Amino acid sequence: MLPKINCLGIVFLSVTIVGTIANFFLFTSYLLNILTGHKISSLAVIFTQLTLVNAIMFISKGVPQALQALGWNNFLDDVGCKIVFYFRKVSEGLSISLTCLLCTFQAITINSINSRWAELKLRLTLHITPSYFFCWGLNLLIEIPIPLSARGPRRSSNFTNAFDHVFCTSEHMMGIYLIMTTFRNVLCLGIMVLASGYMVLLLQKHHKHVQKIRSTKLSPRSHPEVRATQTILLLMSTFVTFYALTSIFTLLLSYFNQKYHWMLPIAIFLSLCYPTISPFLLIPRR
Repeated sequence: MLPKINCLGIVFLSVTIVGTIANFFLFTSYLLNILTGHKISSLAVIFTQLTLVNAIMFISKGVPQALQALGWNNFLDDVGCKIVFYFRKVSEGLSISLTCLLCTFQAITINSINSRWAELKLRLTLHITPSYFFCWGLNLLIEIPIPLSARGPRRSSNFTNAFDHVFCTSEHMMGIYLIMTTFRNVLCLGIMVLASGYMVLLLQKHHKHVQKIRSTKLSPRSHPEVRATQTILLLMSTFVTFYALTSIFTLLLSYFNQKYHWMLPIAIFLSLCYPTISPFLLIPRR
């Protein structure tokens, strides 16, 4: 029988392989459409970036965690820890930022019948590319303190925080960094919840409208924008669910510290669930 640590490593490795292949498939599919000159929607561009961000997350979080669980201790030096954890935090920030942008854009898109919303949709479409660059640039800048604080693994077994239980150590984080990341996450989550609630109301209104028109054969699911909205709502609910579970385990781990160190692999596993599941939610739209 395999030791528990090896079983944990196999689980992390399996999730990482499945998630990486699925996201790579979607990314190359979207990229080929772009390179061949096919006209793609703004949603497809966001999906392309999400798959890229998911792949970065697996490389910077899933692979190192799997290697550590399989017994490859101290495989990163100071430089390696700085690079790995910088891209790990950037990918996490981009994941929530791009998902927020996705929900906001779709909420405006499906309500573009009204002239005021149609004008807003046109403005957002014109500024969608700068929005991508803003998300990337903002997260790349916010996470600069991470490489400054990350260090290689300690030789001592006297760990002081949850970060030390993985494969690197961390010095005290700056208060301004914690404030900025917390504000970003809370703001994005709040916008996602509001946009999603608004989209649910619009879908319900659309469903009632279709039911009243008995002569039409058009189903709520057959409309492209409705199908896209349902996919985004499913994507958002999946993100929020796993984000909330990961946050709960992380907070408990920070509070109890060494006493419940077994919660760290669970928190990391939960954080990898969304990038693993999300491409399978998007593949049917291809």
